[in-house]
Amino acid sequence: MLLPFSFNILQCLGLWHSVEFIFGWKKFLYFVYTTLMIIFIYSCVSFELIALFASYNTLEQFIYNLVRSLTMVGVCGKIANVIVKRKDIIRLLNILDTYPCCYRNEKEKLIQDKLDKTINVRTIAYFGLTESSVAMGAIVSILCDVPKRSLPYHTWLPYDSTTYVGYWIAYCHKIFAHLFGALVNVAYDTLIPGFMLKICEQLRILEYRLNSISKNIYSSDLILLMILDGEKFAEITNKIFNSIIFLQFSISAIFICVTVYRLSHIGVNHPKFIPTVIYFTCMLTQVFITCFASTEYTFKSCDVAMAIYQSDWYILSLGTQKSLLMIMMRSQKELKFNAGYFIDVSLNSYNQLVKLSYSLYNVLQ
Repeated sequence: MLLPFSFNILQCLGLWHSVEFIFGWKKFLYFVYTTLMIIFIYSCVSFELIALFASYNTLEQFIYNLVRSLTMVGVCGKIANVIVKRKDIIRLLNILDTYPCCYRNEKEKLIQDKLDKTINVRTIAYFGLTESSVAMGAIVSILCDVPKRSLPYHTWLPYDSTTYVGYWIAYCHKIFAHLFGALVNVAYDTLIPGFMLKICEQLRILEYRLNSISKNIYSSDLILLMILDGEKFAEITNKIFNSIIFLQFSISAIFICVTVYRLSHIGVNHPKFIPTVIYFTCMLTQVFITCFASTEYTFKSCDVAMAIYQSDWYILSLGTQKSLLMIMMRSQKELKFNAGYFIDVSLNSYNQLVKLSYSLYNVLQ
């Protein structure tokens, strides 16, 4: 299975049913589970937004609660994107799993396994960081909020939460909704760079095939078809995820500046200082892994022309040389992902995001 960690998390959350659940009672039960999970998370976000705009004491409190709610709004957007774009995502998986993108010998399999290992390591590392943040926040909440019978997040409730049962229903709803939201973030935020690295994997296999073209192992038509499929894959990937990446950029810019402002006003000994720092690190990492993978993809796309130049193209037939020339010309254009169709996703845009956050922080100061 391609990108197993990301899709297994989505499947556990009811957002990605396996092929076994296409028909019959399994499909019905999984549909019910998916519906309940969506209601569980979306109701939590709705209650928090109602409380946010219904009542607040100070502007500082409003901004802080807004940022916490925006994080979950981003989760809701990611859930909707996975469900609505499911067919397009399956189309991407089919492109990677069929000719000519699938590996054809042990050398290409080795290239694929190496990139897959990189994807898995990054996914596990991000999972550990995110869940440690959630666990730390839950522990602090249990120690600080439960004794005072207060809720971990400012929220409106359609029932009385002052009773024993009402309080624990509300408390568990908030804790588990944010836990599931963190898992959605882990799955989705590793899915996007995962697909980007899969394109890098295809480009590396393409370089290998170009270096072997003089041995008559591969034809120029196969390589051209692979490039066309790669361009189609990148276009579909960009179309699926660009709006959510833009939403994530917007939320992260606000979150970073507000969190820095909050950290500057609470002491190191404050019980919520360490959880806030870890959560802040998660938000920085969330955008960074996507920008880093996009930059890798852009740099790797520029290597195709060099791979053609370094191959033994001069001993090939005139028709093959013309095909390689056309491929070389197509590869001159730098391939990039964008957010909202006007922001290039790269390490440079990540730096700009941090600078923007710092500027907003100065305004708050």
